[in-house]
Amino acid sequence: MSFGSPWFTLPEFTYHKPKTLKEALELLDKYGEEAKVMAGGVGLLAFMKERLMAPSHVIDLKGVPELGQAIYKEGEGLTIGATVTLNELARYGPLKKFGALHDAVRDIADPIIRNRATLVGNLCEAIPWVDTPPALIALGAEVEIRSLKGERRVPVKDFIKGPVEIDLEPGELVTAVHVPEPRRNSRSRFIKYNTGSEFALVSVAANVVMDGGRVRDVSLVYGAVSSTPQVAVKAADALKSAEKPWEVLDEVGRIASEEVEAVSDVLASEEYRRHLIRVLTLRVLREVMG
Repeated sequence: MSFGSPWFTLPEFTYHKPKTLKEALELLDKYGEEAKVMAGGVGLLAFMKERLMAPSHVIDLKGVPELGQAIYKEGEGLTIGATVTLNELARYGPLKKFGALHDAVRDIADPIIRNRATLVGNLCEAIPWVDTPPALIALGAEVEIRSLKGERRVPVKDFIKGPVEIDLEPGELVTAVHVPEPRRNSRSRFIKYNTGSEFALVSVAANVVMDGGRVRDVSLVYGAVSSTPQVAVKAADALKSAEKPWEVLDEVGRIASEEVEAVSDVLASEEYRRHLIRVLTLRVLREVMG
């Protein structure tokens, strides 16, 4: 990632590598806003190199064993620790049960970056075009946040407040992401459209629960279209209320393309994004419901 900075070195900082979560939280509490935590470091080090961030202290979480685990419990779901890399997660067999997240993790960047980058880091960057937030929101995932004062959980849909803005107070760090067990008769997928770059122009995650030929529940979440992931409520309602859902897929795509907030930027115009929303909605629903 580069924004055209002439800098090739990092600003000066003090490096800390705690061996326990308590030690990490104590360091974060001690140094406050002068500190940044590092899970994989892909985003943080790039921002520091560009002089968009210049923390006096960097707290590397890789030495905390409990943060480096992905654990699946049948009936409860999947817990992904803060330092689990994307490639480690992609190789974790139970991830395939969570189709949209499996798709998103598999498609991020390239194998070299995935060897270092983490799911939690990807989420906490809160950059509009990153891949995993739409999939996590569609699957009803929550963020686990810890501090010396205690623990709290926040739905991913509420955790991202804006570009590079998340629901995290001083002294807090994200320790894990929890993805609930998929509902019976549900399927989910994630697809994105990009040209000449890893950054999507539009991405969409769909999670659909079918029952006897009817859609009982559906979540449609779009990324890279605006400053935060967008949930298409009206489009989902149109699909759920249809007697013959297969016959209204194009109409659902049209509703989503009009409902979802979309912007123009250097990557694509608003008009083109709305066209892509309609096309990708039709494609992802055909895959999920097929």
